[in-house]
Amino acid sequence: MHSVAHAPAHAPAHTHHDGWKSNTWSWLSPRVLFNFLVGFGATGLVVERLVGPVLALPIAIAGGVAFEALVVRPIFNSLFRFESSPAQTLESALMSEGRAVTGFDAGGNGLISLELGGEVVQVLGTQLIQERAAGVRIRAGDKVRIEEVDGARNRCTVSRIGLGEAESTGADRYKRIKRT
Repeated sequence: MHSVAHAPAHAPAHTHHDGWKSNTWSWLSPRVLFNFLVGFGATGLVVERLVGPVLALPIAIAGGVAFEALVVRPIFNSLFRFESSPAQTLESALMSEGRAVTGFDAGGNGLISLELGGEVVQVLGTQLIQERAAGVRIRAGDKVRIEEVDGARNRCTVSRIGLGEAESTGADRYKRIKRT
């Protein structure tokens, strides 16, 4: 029932040969560059007086890399573990399955429940006009398919799932009853 596609957390296994390229490009993000420069500057200021300007440059570069990789990156990685998945809207339920909570009335209206992002919600369902005209009834507990969504009015147009071949429409049932 989960219709929202999520990006994988890790790169696919077939791209492992490009890992160093991806890692290299990640160092060009504004956040990483800023943190590198902060570490570079702080380390350079401290070590320049101790070792002189010639040795201070490579030590400052190492300090910038270490600051980003050992201090800032672990903090950001721990913060992103609390990230939630995106909320699903009623529109994401299109063509998914729900269940009738109440029997539908003669006007083709009833209450349905469906799962959106792990949460069960109930909305008004309206039966397809073609099914209603054919005499198909939706009773409490029947499975329904979400055919159309009206997110502004928080309602769906639904069709009944599970009609057998022999009773595909109410009109077919009516013809069989009339013949007997």
